Amino acid sequence: MKLKLKYRFCLQLFAMALLLYSCSENETPISDTTDNQARLNFLIKTAPTNKALIHGDDGSFSSLALYIFNKADQHCEYSELIPEFTPQRLEEFSRSVNVSPQTKVIYAIANYNDPDKTFSVPVSPDLTLQQLESLTVSGNAFTDSNILMVGKKEVAINSEYVVAEVPMERLVARLDIYMFKNQGLESSSVVVNSIEFVNQILNTNSSPEVTSMPTPISKKNVSEVFLVGTTLQLMPSDLSEIVPENAHASFYTYRNIVPDATPDANTPYIRIKALFNGISYTYRGYLTDQGQTTHKYSLLHNTVYRVMAMLDHPDNQLIIKTTPYPWELTSSEIGQEITEDDYQLQPYNGDDAGATTGIVQFPYIANGEAHNETSYANYSFSLTAPAGAIWTATLTNGLDFTFGMNGGLNVSKGIARDEAYTIQVGATKRWSGNPKSTYFYITAGGVKLKINPKQSNGNRQFPGDNDTDILIRQTEYK
Repeated sequence: MKLKLKYRFCLQLFAMALLLYSCSENETPISDTTDNQARLNFLIKTAPTNKALIHGDDGSFSSLALYIFNKADQHCEYSELIPEFTPQRLEEFSRSVNVSPQTKVIYAIANYNDPDKTFSVPVSPDLTLQQLESLTVSGNAFTDSNILMVGKKEVAINSEYVVAEVPMERLVARLDIYMFKNQGLESSSVVVNSIEFVNQILNTNSSPEVTSMPTPISKKNVSEVFLVGTTLQLMPSDLSEIVPENAHASFYTYRNIVPDATPDANTPYIRIKALFNGISYTYRGYLTDQGQTTHKYSLLHNTVYRVMAMLDHPDNQLIIKTTPYPWELTSSEIGQEITEDDYQLQPYNGDDAGATTGIVQFPYIANGEAHNETSYANYSFSLTAPAGAIWTATLTNGLDFTFGMNGGLNVSKGIARDEAYTIQVGATKRWSGNPKSTYFYITAGGVKLKINPKQSNGNRQFPGDNDTDILIRQTEYK
C-alpha cells in the first residue's frame, strides 16, 4: 500500500514538472535584456574619402568619449570614456551595444583627453545631451595630433540589428599657405622670412550646430619663421604638387565668424615679410574676401583652406586666391558615382570662338591689333556632385599647349561645387609654320568624363571624334 502511494506521488511530481516545462516553452524567456531588445553596431570614422586633405595626424584620434541617448526622453543608455588608445592612434573605432527599440542619438568627442584643452564642464560619463551640446572648449596651441572632433547622428532602431556610421567633424579650420612669385620676377631674388597668421581663435562652442562665437573671444597671432629664408619659385602651371605636405606653412584655428561684410578687429589675415633683391617688404592680405556673398572674411570649422599667395613687384602686391575644401564627407555622400547630370562643359559665356572652333593662335589679332601672346579656347566647366569629388583636366601635348591663368592661378584641377570653373587652353610657343594640336579631356575618379557627346542633331559641340576628347589646334593668323 505504501509502495502504491509512493508510486502515485512520484507520478504526480513528474506530471507537475512536465506541466511547468510546457508553460516555460510557451512564454517569453526572461532575460536581462528585456528593455534592450536591439543590437546597435556603430562605427566612428574620422578619415575622409579624400585622404589627400589629411596633414600629419589630423585624420586620427588618441582618445574618445562615447554616448548613446534615447531621443524621446534624452535618457543616456550608454556612455564610455576611452582616455587613451595604445599603442597607436586610430582613424575609426566600432562598438556594439544593446539598446531599447526607439530612435537614438549617438554623440562622440575625439581627442578630448588633452592637456591643452579646457572644457567648460569636465568631460565625464554622466554628462547629459544638453550639457554636451552646450560645452565650450579653449586652449593655448594647436598641433595636428590634438584636433578636437565631434560626431552626432540620429539612428532609428527599427530592427533587431542596426548598423550606423558616425562621421566626425573637426571643430577647426586648417590654412595651408603656398607661396610663389609672379612670372615677371623670374630674374629677381624673392625670399620669404616669415608668414604670420593673425587672429587665430583659441576657443569655440563644441557643438558643430552652434555657429556663434563664444564670449569672450580668445585669440593670438602665430608665425612660421624661416631662419635662413625661403626662396620663392615661379607660380606653377601644374597644381599637382599643391598638396598639404608641400605647404610653406599650415595653421589651425577654431572657427572665426565675421558677422558683418566689413573687416573688424577679429578678422583673420596673413602677414608676410619678404626680401626683394635684398630689400625688406611686409605684405598683408585677407584670406577669404574674394567676392563671397556669405561667410565673407570668415573661417569655418571642418574646412581646409588652400591659400595660394603670389608676390608681385614693383607694384608691391600680395595676390591671394583661397579655395575651401570640405575636410570630411558625410556618410550619405560617400561612395556616390558621378553621373552625366553632375557635370557640364560649355564655351565660356556660351559663345567663345576658341572653344567652339578649337583653334588658338600665337601671336593673334584682337580688335585689329597683333598681340604677342596666345589666344585661348575658354571653357566653363561645372562638377556639382558628389561632394568632395576631384576633377583633373589634361592635355595630351603639354609641350606645345598649356592651361591659362585665372586670377593668378593655373586652373586644371578642382573640387565639386556649385560655382563653375573657367578653363583656358592656349599655345606655349609662337607660330613656327608647323601645325600643332592637342587633345583636351577631363577625368574624375580616374574616369574620362563625356564632355563632348553627340548632340540631338548628330554633331558634337566641340571639335573631336569621340565623347571624351576635344581637339585643339594652333594655326597661323592672317
